[in-house]
Amino acid sequence: MAHYFRIWSVTLLVMLLATAAVNYWADPYGLYRDYGDGEWKPHAATQGALIKPYRVLEAKAQVLVLGNSRAEVGFDPDDPAWPEEFKPVYNLALPGTATRTTRRLFEHALTAHPPQAILLGVDFMDFLLPRNARGRDPAEVRRMLSSGDVPQRWLTRLHDAAATLASLDALIHSLDTLRSKGRHGIPHLTLAGFNPMHDYQVLARNEGYFALFRQRDAENLRAYRQRPANIHTKGTGSSPAFEDIRAILDNARAHGIQVWVVIYPYHAHLLEIFRIAGLWPLFEDWKRELTHLVALSGRGHAVLWDFSGHHVYAREAVPVPADRATEVRWYWEAGHFKKELGHIVLRSILEPGQQGPGAILTPGNIESHLDHLRQAAESYQRDLPALVRELEKLAN
Repeated sequence: MAHYFRIWSVTLLVMLLATAAVNYWADPYGLYRDYGDGEWKPHAATQGALIKPYRVLEAKAQVLVLGNSRAEVGFDPDDPAWPEEFKPVYNLALPGTATRTTRRLFEHALTAHPPQAILLGVDFMDFLLPRNARGRDPAEVRRMLSSGDVPQRWLTRLHDAAATLASLDALIHSLDTLRSKGRHGIPHLTLAGFNPMHDYQVLARNEGYFALFRQRDAENLRAYRQRPANIHTKGTGSSPAFEDIRAILDNARAHGIQVWVVIYPYHAHLLEIFRIAGLWPLFEDWKRELTHLVALSGRGHAVLWDFSGHHVYAREAVPVPADRATEVRWYWEAGHFKKELGHIVLRSILEPGQQGPGAILTPGNIESHLDHLRQAAESYQRDLPALVRELEKLAN
């Protein structure tokens, strides 16, 4: 019996070592070695919460991009708009996350290498909270240096190592990565943390942009009609989301870090969904609150940019259902803009005097700015009444 147990133990050890060697060599998540643009990591795109907290420590970035999926797919660290003095840039944005994760990721990055600047994307939906909302740390905080629970952090790191080197899932992903070599149209996460949306390119080509917009419009209508219509916790003038932004601004100011707070350039479809869901007045209140928060906590280190109007980019037409050939230049769908529009946004921010679709918000101009956006929205509704009725019908 002991002889068979030794054979079984040795066999298991050899299998584990072989699995770890294959997983380390294939590196399906891009966690253990650098890789170039020609080496795609199809499983890295879905593992950002695992990969980015480790990768950012090695990046030694001069600029960090923070936010959710809109920032991850919209702001390319390799965009030519970034000046040389701000390179390298790392995209630390994580899909499906809110302000607390963004705050913790920033604090995590600060412990290793404070950047010169951060581009902080803020999303209206993340501030629509129940009246009794409380801020809670995300699960990802366990692997962050800013976590005070050192034993828990090391246990998480050991678990991550086992999951990425010794697990069957990692082996399957390694084999899939090797099979995917040279193929196009597969998900990917660049070494700088950017998602180029290769898979969406295939979807758009096969199904057409109308299908992408229609599906996301329906999802957004459901989501925004179900969200609480509050931006403040009951009995207060703030909320966990605003406190997270305040903490980021205070921390950045303490370290001498420039902050560009960016309200995303939503497509007009999504702006109309805000109105249809009855959230437009709250959308304006949110901008007022952000304006005063950035002015108070930024103190010269932070600037708030609003790119969320019915401007010429946001009004880009969506092809008709039968048209699968026409490409939408600036958007994947109403909520996610392409890096081409991200380039326009970056140039507006980084190149003084550059004309663009955004505006800097201050307590002195916020009301006139909101009035201008209301007029632009009314103009859009007058110019495209059939499209507006279609969105309203979709809501019902």
